[in-house]
Amino acid sequence: MTSPEIASLSWGQMKVKGSNTTYKDCKVWPGGSRTWDWRETGTEHSPGVQPADVKEVVEKGVQTLVIGRGMSEALKDGIQGAQLDLNC
Repeated sequence: MTSPEIASLSWGQMKVKGSNTTYKDCKVWPGGSRTWDWRETGTEHSPGVQPADVKEVVEKGVQTLVIGRGMSEALKDGIQGAQLDLNC
């Protein structure tokens, strides 16, 4: 199974094939997608993406992970150098 394709992307709006939802930020994995609410894991532009964000999609079967940094490339890679327990 593959992840749904990004159908369109513009500032503050992302559409995923197979979903009627227009996302501001989203997580996509094989067979689905959902809103990425940064408040759930404490994600902010700095320090950036949190290990819990990555773990969630890996648990859903993602084998290749692409993390977008946003239109202005302001989102940092908060997981760089972090010890991630991704044994799912």
